[in-house]
Amino acid sequence: MEIEIKLLPPVGQALPSLDALAQWLPIGSGQRMTLGNCYFDTPELALRHLDMGLRVRRQGEAREQTIKTASKGVGGLHARGEYNVAITQDWPDLALFPPELWSKATRQALQAALVAQFDTDFERQAVTLEWQGSRVELVRDSGWIRAGDRREAIAELELELVEGEAEVLLALTERLMSALPLRLGLDSKAARGYRLAGLQPQAAPMTQWATPGQQLVAWQRNEACLLAGIEEALAPLRQLWQELGEQAELAWLAQVELTDAAALASLQQHNDYGLCQLRLLRQAL
Repeated sequence: MEIEIKLLPPVGQALPSLDALAQWLPIGSGQRMTLGNCYFDTPELALRHLDMGLRVRRQGEAREQTIKTASKGVGGLHARGEYNVAITQDWPDLALFPPELWSKATRQALQAALVAQFDTDFERQAVTLEWQGSRVELVRDSGWIRAGDRREAIAELELELVEGEAEVLLALTERLMSALPLRLGLDSKAARGYRLAGLQPQAAPMTQWATPGQQLVAWQRNEACLLAGIEEALAPLRQLWQELGEQAELAWLAQVELTDAAALASLQQHNDYGLCQLRLLRQAL
């Protein structure tokens, strides 16, 4: 089971280097690699409808196929099944994954219909942290999602639990957010790739929320919509922030003025932006 938190810089800004993060985290030596990834699905997006993501990763001459199964999580904390198999070709072989994922007939039908949908190519820097009795992998990804002649930048930090308690991820995230303007990421590279390829529409603005988990997702969804030019997301995002700002630990939200996408991008440069998201995530867990 993969448990991770994804962090994003303010829109349009570059990520700090891992060397720069060493002043706040116990970072030792790591590794740097260039990764190419091709994502596969059927023309009808059968895997996407099952909330699965299938890719073949290239690193030099090595190849590895991965299937990620339905995710569980709140806002920025994600947990999902993941199966990795080393292969020797660029096309996935579903028969190499555990047989319980699909019936034999379903697996054969999926295999016969697979097509390449989009690519993600990026440089990855990775280090392992020892923190409070747990081990966490810190990853910095920088590159591009490509679908035909369209492309979108990748700029992500990921904290993935290797061994220990998930609370450690939250503690490390708080350290980073206290030092740097970072926010919680919601969508995976695969989800962004499907959208860029025109295979999945931008999610509509959220106008209803009842729990802290729903409030956090509504924040992130409406943020993404507003930054994508969907002005209908402005009013519900302002309403949500007004409601959340009534809480003492989220009072920063009541003190800021959200007028448009440009103002939103500017507000992301404040450390309190991400810290408020993190406090809301803690409420949701």
